[in-house]
Amino acid sequence: MTKGVLKMQKFKKLMDFKKPVIEFEDKKYIFSIKSLVLLAIGGPLSAYLVYLFFDLEINYWVHEIVVKQTVYFLNLFFNMGAQAVYAPGPKYHWSFLIPGKSSIYFETFCTGIQAIVIFVGVIIFSPHSQDADTREDIIWRKAKALIVSSIIFYVVNIIRMLIQIQLYNIGYEWVDIHFSISAASSFIAAIIVLLMHRWIPEFIISIIYVGTLVGEPVKNKRKKTIKEIVAKTKKVELNLIRKVLRMDKKSYSEKMIPWAEEHGYSVKGKYLVIPENEVSNFIELLMSDKPFVKNKV
Repeated sequence: MTKGVLKMQKFKKLMDFKKPVIEFEDKKYIFSIKSLVLLAIGGPLSAYLVYLFFDLEINYWVHEIVVKQTVYFLNLFFNMGAQAVYAPGPKYHWSFLIPGKSSIYFETFCTGIQAIVIFVGVIIFSPHSQDADTREDIIWRKAKALIVSSIIFYVVNIIRMLIQIQLYNIGYEWVDIHFSISAASSFIAAIIVLLMHRWIPEFIISIIYVGTLVGEPVKNKRKKTIKEIVAKTKKVELNLIRKVLRMDKKSYSEKMIPWAEEHGYSVKGKYLVIPENEVSNFIELLMSDKPFVKNKV
């Protein structure tokens, strides 16, 4: 067989491939391979590039805003006498001056921009469903998610610094509080993910979709194997059909008998036995998109 014929066969298989459909809250989610690849590559890459952009010296105005706002609230809530100090150096331009304490130097990472750009990348590159009704308001939903998540991260970052600097002011070692409080803020990221899922379920669903795409060839191969076995022997091992039905390995033996009786089959030993007059119907149900889920009239 020539290489050209093999390529044509592979192309035909790709053309015949039926994309899975994930239904969630009465909406259908169908994604192109291209959009999933864009999310996997474009999301992290764009976040990294945007972070590098804000880490340029010309964008240190962001440092100034965050430092001055933090100092304002430190003095408002704790009457600390804190000052924002501008002293351009090789690495740091801004720092916090706390009376009686060593200076706290400020860098781009302290702005919280890294968390914001990660979520911006994820939101922007989250794939749009190919279902017209589902993607109808995707731009508006993405805009809301971008605005709300960015504001929350910014506010949380200011609160994080207020807590850290106040603890430092009352005697805690900076090393002890800096990493522990920063790690605790990861819980906020989890909350943002949940919030984002409300407006942009496409992100989480796209991850599930990738798993479905990877598992689809295995599932189809298993169904084809069962089809060939049943066509010849009119029976199939329970463990094989269990996987198609997605029954739990530990409890499937209890569920299999009532399921078989409901469909007109029987269980004998470790086999599911299909009556001869039910073989064609069994195969039809097996090969459907949702195996053994009968369409309601």
